[in-house]
Amino acid sequence: MSVEKMVENAVKKVSEEPMENMEEVTSKDICPQHVIDEAKVEEAIERMYDRRQMDMYNSEDWNWSGLR
Repeated sequence: MSVEKMVENAVKKVSEEPMENMEEVTSKDICPQHVIDEAKVEEAIERMYDRRQMDMYNSEDWNWSGLR
């Protein structure tokens, strides 16, 4: 079997397959729950770090160069 014939067969097979409706696929179907939970925890840790940095720079005791 030649390469062209193999490619034609593959194209024909793919073109005849039914396409999935992408609207039905949600992030819950794609991503496991523990990954979603870890992302939420990481975002919360990042917010806490950012808040500590803002509080430090806005503090008269910690920021010796003046308030921002």
